[in-house]
Order: sequence, then C-alpha cells, then structure tokens
Amino acid sequence: LDGNHAPGSIEFAIEQKRLECVSDILLVGNDIQMILGASYMISVFSVASSIDTYHLHLVFDIVSFVGVSSAAALVCWTYCNVRLHRPAIPQDVSSHLLSRHFAFFRSAHFTPRHRGAYLFAMMYLVLTILLCTNLDNWSLDHEPGRCYFTHLVTTSSAVHPSADIIYVSITASWMIIVMLAAAFSGARWRHSILILAFLQFPVHLYMALALRSANQGKLEGEVHENNWDFGQTTAVVLLAMAVRELIDKCSEFFFFERDLRKRGALP
Repeated sequence: LDGNHAPGSIEFAIEQKRLECVSDILLVGNDIQMILGASYMISVFSVASSIDTYHLHLVFDIVSFVGVSSAAALVCWTYCNVRLHRPAIPQDVSSHLLSRHFAFFRSAHFTPRHRGAYLFAMMYLVLTILLCTNLDNWSLDHEPGRCYFTHLVTTSSAVHPSADIIYVSITASWMIIVMLAAAFSGARWRHSILILAFLQFPVHLYMALALRSANQGKLEGEVHENNWDFGQTTAVVLLAMAVRELIDKCSEFFFFERDLRKRGALP
C-alpha cells in the first residue's frame, strides 16, 4: 500500500486507484466478518446456560479470527483514507444529526466502523468472561459437559482449569488491546499493530484444530455438528458476496490501469 510517486503522474493515479479498491474490498470483507462474528456470539449468549465448555472454547478461538481480521482491516482502512485524503467521518444523515448534539460523534475515532469494532470488542469481552466462568466450574466426573480432552493443547502435567484460564486470559487481553490500538493509533503504528494482530492467528488456528481433533468422536450428540444448516448457508452467501466484490474491484483496477497507460496521460 505504500508509495512515493509524484502527484499528477500516471503512477500516482494508479496508486490512488489501487488504494481506493483496497479500501472498498476491506470494507465489504470486514463488514461480513463482523456480522458473522457478532451473530455467532449472540447465538452463544442465547444458550449460555446450556452450552458445554468444549464448544464454548471452540467458539472463543473461532471468533478470535474475526478480531484479528477486524484489527487489520481497521488499520489498513484508516491508512487508505489518510492516503486518499478522505474525511474520517462519513457525511450521512444519522452521523450529522448525532454529531450536532453529541461532541464525541464528531471524533475521528467514533465513526460507524469504529463503533462496530467497539461493540465487537465488548461482546468478545463478555464471551471471555463466560468462558472463564465455565472453566472455573471444571468437573471431570460430576456434571457432564464441564470438561474436554486436552492432550493436544496442553502438556500432560498441566493443571486444569488453571492452564486453560491463563491461555484464555492472555489471548483475550492481547486481542482487545490490539483492537483498541487499531482504533485509536491510526495509520502511524500500522506495521506494529498488524504484526501483533497476525501473531495471534496461528495460535488460535492451532488451538481450534487441536481441540477439535482431541475431542472428535468422544462427545455425545456431535453427529449433528457437521450438518449443513442455515448458519453455514448464510456464511457461504456472504462469502460469495465478498468474492464478487473482490473480483469487481480487481477488474475495475485492471481496466483503469490498462486504459490509463494506453492513453499515456491523465484524463
């Protein structure tokens, strides 16, 4: 995304168009992931009293992927806006009316994108507390659903649930700090924020896969886990929308660059 071409040159126009396309793709992709992540957490909250610890832990790791991508998308979107000299706050009717009465709505850190990130972070915090509460009720031989097989995610000498609570607390705190840094630090610290965000990706990916593998075939009622239902269908439809947006923007940029170079001058 970085560039240093002189304003008014063909290369500069191509660079600006590239940033515009990247920004639009990020918006669509991030919106879809935020909707899926928030919906996933809401569905978990609705069955909080009955969901077992294994599935709650799995949800935590899966939702963490959305936190990683959200932080990265917010940083890159902010950077694209700075490079494109776009206004930080969109001039829509609702934002205009609210900003007249509430000063904080005029802040560059309280755009609709930022508000979505804050809401997601709060829901993620609630999910973390719910998981830690369930882990604190760890039971091997009393109430069913209060433990899971851990041989692929912890050492044989690890003490449960202490080891699990430490993992959840550290990764959740890390994620929330990175998301807030992405919202408040802006483009200046983009490289550091991106690195800190993506360092979490392999951690949660391994944990989700290892936890699933360790408990595969050992749980009651898991025959229904892989059934194709409304959730999977919705996710695929939203994914198709994101792919279409990606193809449209790539095609738009390709033809823009080709026509511009063919003319040899700016229109």
